[in-house]
Amino acid sequence: MQIEVIGLVLSFALGQIGADGPSLGAIVAPGVTFRPREREVSNWRREAATHLDASPGTVANVLLGRDPAAVTRCVRLNNYWCVKRAGWSGEIAADRDGHVAFASAAEGATVAALLLRRYYVDYGRHSAMAIVSHWAPAACGAPAIAVRRGTLAADGLAATGIGHTLRARWLAGHGRRVAGRSFTRARRSVVPDRLIGRTMPEPDIAVGLGEAPLTLSASLPPSLLGPSAAGPVRAPICGGDVTRIANYAGRASAGVAASVDADLKLFDPEGRPTPHLARLMHNMSAVEIGPLGADELLIARAVAHATDVVAARTSARSTTSAAASGLGEASARRPDEAGHPDSRP
Repeated sequence: MQIEVIGLVLSFALGQIGADGPSLGAIVAPGVTFRPREREVSNWRREAATHLDASPGTVANVLLGRDPAAVTRCVRLNNYWCVKRAGWSGEIAADRDGHVAFASAAEGATVAALLLRRYYVDYGRHSAMAIVSHWAPAACGAPAIAVRRGTLAADGLAATGIGHTLRARWLAGHGRRVAGRSFTRARRSVVPDRLIGRTMPEPDIAVGLGEAPLTLSASLPPSLLGPSAAGPVRAPICGGDVTRIANYAGRASAGVAASVDADLKLFDPEGRPTPHLARLMHNMSAVEIGPLGADELLIARAVAHATDVVAARTSARSTTSAAASGLGEASARRPDEAGHPDSRP
């Protein structure tokens, strides 16, 4: 099969790759640009053919301009982990949703490895759930973090404001406004108290489902109840996004950790990457650009390059710190070169 694919691609090497597809010269052109209308990098086909974990048939279709449905937008951006814009090395543009367009898949993979190191080493996000909740956060912008009962206000905002920003804290304390009008406290129910706790007669189709007496606490959402000794629960943030994040974390941690909340052990105590980092990156790419995925060789080279980048930065900081320390000592040691008080005015 691979020989057939190679022959098929070479048969078009001297001409047009397809009636509507780009020429081979356009694919291997050295100048890399971002095409905003198509939301793609000019060399994404060559990068995909080289660095994707895909079948030979998929690779041939990509090179021939017959893009299969499996090709997602992040593949076209050379960004197999769908990293968002932040001035990364190799970043040449970004789409309207903030996903980075990288000059090459290698640069995108290196940035993903560096970002995972920052999450794990610098921010202390050691589990798949902690990483994924920030890597692919809920649509409302709030990560799916664990909170204790009683920490949400009656309008659904956290008592201290989601994100703890000044505006969020104000909204949490004063309520939200719509069309210039603020929400007021709910009026006392006009239903007589004697009806509270009484069940409604159930229809024949639901016999046996309404026999248990209804209590006031059972009718309220957990977020409105007082502190409970049951321990932390997950806040119902953004509806279905919680399920999506949990599923993502489960797939990312497969073969790496026992659960989504367990330590992934991506780096050792000295900050050196472990084999778990490459496995996590492979799993995450399979989610971000599934059913495709990043090639293991691409990931291995990215992890090695990221390690070199971190070492170079550490060395540069040490050199700068030593130079600054030397200047400080020299300044404190004067008044003159001999160590005697300077007699000059």
